[in-house]
Amino acid sequence: MDNAPPETVKADPPANDALLAQLVRGALGRDGWKTSGISVSSCSFVVTLHGSVSSAREREEVGKVASTVPWVRAVTNKLRVM
Repeated sequence: MDNAPPETVKADPPANDALLAQLVRGALGRDGWKTSGISVSSCSFVVTLHGSVSSAREREEVGKVASTVPWVRAVTNKLRVM
């Protein structure tokens, strides 16, 4: 039985900012956030979040999830708490 850890695969960066924004939206969806009120854009791999959320905690958590996506250089969180 081989108990060696799997090799770490280094992924290539997304081809463009539109793809990175799509990856962030996917990460938010997988993490259980309803993204209908959230708009994601990216410029030079800096992600900007727009829209509204229901609490300050949710605003913070959505920003954290976005920042964990590979190749995101920074997150500008412009989400409003409603």
